[in-house]
Amino acid sequence: MPQEHVLVNDIITDHRERMLNLKKYYPFFKLSETSFSWFKEGAFESLDMGYILMAVLRFFIEENNFKEQDVTYNRYAEFMGACIRRDFGIVLDEQDNKVLVDYIFDKLKNDGKPFTFEYYDPVERVKKMSRVKLLESRIQDGTVWYSISSDGIEFYLDTKEIKDESKISVEQLLLEKMIRSEDFKGGTQVVQRINQEVERLWYRKNKVIELLTTDVFAGVEAYEHFFDTGIKWFEEEQKLFNKNRELIEAALKRAEGEKVKDVTQFYRTANEIYRLDTELKVAMNNHSELLKACTELGIKTDEVIRKAKLSRLRSRFDFISMRDSIVKNDNRDMLWHLVEPFLALKINKRMDLSKIEDLLSYRPEQKEAPEKVVVMPEQDIVFEDELADIRFRGNSETLFLILLRLLKEKREITLTDYNDKVRALLGDTVFTNGDYYAFLVHLCGKKDYHFSEGDATQETFLDEVIKEFVMKPNFEPFLGMRFTLELAGGDTKELWLNEYASVTDFTIRVI
Repeated sequence: MPQEHVLVNDIITDHRERMLNLKKYYPFFKLSETSFSWFKEGAFESLDMGYILMAVLRFFIEENNFKEQDVTYNRYAEFMGACIRRDFGIVLDEQDNKVLVDYIFDKLKNDGKPFTFEYYDPVERVKKMSRVKLLESRIQDGTVWYSISSDGIEFYLDTKEIKDESKISVEQLLLEKMIRSEDFKGGTQVVQRINQEVERLWYRKNKVIELLTTDVFAGVEAYEHFFDTGIKWFEEEQKLFNKNRELIEAALKRAEGEKVKDVTQFYRTANEIYRLDTELKVAMNNHSELLKACTELGIKTDEVIRKAKLSRLRSRFDFISMRDSIVKNDNRDMLWHLVEPFLALKINKRMDLSKIEDLLSYRPEQKEAPEKVVVMPEQDIVFEDELADIRFRGNSETLFLILLRLLKEKREITLTDYNDKVRALLGDTVFTNGDYYAFLVHLCGKKDYHFSEGDATQETFLDEVIKEFVMKPNFEPFLGMRFTLELAGGDTKELWLNEYASVTDFTIRVI
């Protein structure tokens, strides 16, 4: 019995609501049957009324919502004439173009009458008629102004959301239409859809945070896409929220003014208005919280990028990034670089056969001797990458001190001058040391250096190393020195330091 009751409820009770949801699609299919065979003996029968209708609805949404202005007939005629020429390749003279554009507009307005949609109501057992209008009109100062109806907006949004525009803003245009037409129940459903869109943006924001913690580059790309397609309309959306709140307050005042005429109708209307107002307040609060969270996301993204800059050139291998690179480039040959080191492992183990006899003849002692536990003092463990970091910092100190002394002596030097000075002090073997080239790479990480206690920006990894030199006595004569690097273009000569390594010359100048 309960299942039968559910079945009957789905078929009978919900039928009216289903038909009312379908009515907004009725004008499209009715207009799609329109034929242009009468015009020019069928020469333009290829014109498609369904496409024309969707183009006109999008045009009215652009003018009414995004530009906040109604449309005159002349503005429509200009758009429709351009649409026929551009999208169908049909060029007409002025008279024929006017006839065709007028005919299309009359069809879209249904000659000024609403489209009538008939359906059977099984609850009341009668046929009912519902009316649908896609375009509305009003007369002001002797001019007829046209705008899209709430049914037209809802139909267009159901087919596909508007590209490169805020879905929340377009939904609020529909909400404004419904408030003005006093369809407060339908407005509540629109606000619920707005809340769903805000929740979707929350989900996208959380995904960006997850990406930033695993892959900085993919996370930054996702953040930029999220900003461009999700949060750049916040200010516009907030204005529309406030505008609709004012319309709701005005509607409530009008209802209170008509309370004397029909008390029952007043309480029904007031209840719908309060429900709509409550739902809109929830949406506005969620929207404001999302804005706050996105601001924090921007700060977090900047922090992640800054940390990534400092650690980008440190020696380590990221297997996850390597895997993503192989998948992205679709290059199986790169797998060889991962597999090759493991192929050289010697994993074969042998056991001396003479030891088997010892194992068989082994007799454990009857009394076990207590194990002596020797407590060893704790020792600090220094990992290999930490040793490499300490070595690089020590070599960088020597190389940077040579650079400062040479700059104080000559004020302007080239990399050739610096190489000669390093060779004279440290010998040719320095050019076989990878730390020398790492120092040059880090040095070129930025163009301006200020050797001072107050300069602690740490834009690059070398800045962090240089900061430690400021407090050392050897560097005291150079405090306050400021110098710049001038990196030349592609015609700069190449300096070969040995048969395997070369560097590109550049100039260093004290300012």
